[in-house]
Amino acid sequence: MPDRARSIALAPPRGIGRSLLLSVPMALFTLLMFTPALRQPGRPAKLAALVAWAFMIALFFLMMRTRETYRWRRIFFITLGFLFPVGFIWDLIALRSSMSIPMERMISGDTPFCFMVIPMTLVPAALTKTIIFPGSILPTPSNPHSIAMMVALWLLATVILGKAWCSYGCFFGGLDEGFSSIAKKARLRKINPKWRLAPWAILVAIVLLSAATYEPTYCMWLCPFKAVTEFPQVRSTQTALQFGIFIALFLGLVVVLPFLTKRRTQCAFFCPFGAFQSIFSRTSIFDIRIDKEKCGAGCLLCQNNCPTLAIDQEAIRAGKTLSSCMRCGACVDVCRKDAAVWHIKGTPVGVKPERARLLYLYAAWTFASMFGGSIIANSLQKLIGLIM
Repeated sequence: MPDRARSIALAPPRGIGRSLLLSVPMALFTLLMFTPALRQPGRPAKLAALVAWAFMIALFFLMMRTRETYRWRRIFFITLGFLFPVGFIWDLIALRSSMSIPMERMISGDTPFCFMVIPMTLVPAALTKTIIFPGSILPTPSNPHSIAMMVALWLLATVILGKAWCSYGCFFGGLDEGFSSIAKKARLRKINPKWRLAPWAILVAIVLLSAATYEPTYCMWLCPFKAVTEFPQVRSTQTALQFGIFIALFLGLVVVLPFLTKRRTQCAFFCPFGAFQSIFSRTSIFDIRIDKEKCGAGCLLCQNNCPTLAIDQEAIRAGKTLSSCMRCGACVDVCRKDAAVWHIKGTPVGVKPERARLLYLYAAWTFASMFGGSIIANSLQKLIGLIM
């Protein structure tokens, strides 16, 4: 795979005044979202919220100024990915004195609900009205991350953004994107595109197994991110085996393979929730299209720089990305012919693509600031509290 090329903007950067003007609505709206945190007692909470808000608005301003998306979104996403475990683990230790969760606390519904569980809960919930996850429906003092809250947040973001959840909301995805950004060149360049089918196979398998066993199979056995969040307390051969699998998958799929391939391998080739989100690609009015009149289909920069293999030559000929496209903007930013463009469904391809990008970013960045920005602020509060 060629090294990631920097975008060659056909349009000059916007003026500072125009960029500031476009950023003001986002700045004011997100400031309202951070207001509760700014009103919390104690300097660490106020300072963390202010830093997180300024960080989000600075990146949005740079998106406006440079007309690029991927580079600045990636900074946010990697920051989110690496700071999330800090705040999450901190809160777990404060509540339980450990990252591991005893079985009795799982049974009592004291496990934070994770969006990765959603596809596994659908069949049992539909057939038996049973939620096969040891969490609480509504927030509790010991478990504020309730099922109802996370499902509502996921549903709202999915209806608007579709698969873009995986580029702006999935705090896990920031980890493999971070490790994929370390090396300047890919050590493993050839990847069989058939690996794109693996998440679908895993999705079908875990949905069926979860329905048969009434337990979230992926979370119990296959989730790499258990290694950096929470896991069943090691008390038996089974829990020791589970813990070993979590560590091995995390090192292999989230650290080593992204570093070697410069791809988001966990997201592209293993994550069942990513496959599940692909189903909702059609719910969003935003997508990325390829203007076939401008594209010579010869350079393949868009294909070679897609972090999840969501573009191939067949997709280029069809003038659109695959359903696994996460709307990260890498293909648009790297295209030298201005052929890969942001698009609003139902409108002509290539007509005012920058307007489509702006509308998309207002929606995506609002969600990113509300969800990811609050996570960043929470983790920063812990770190600043250590210093002050």
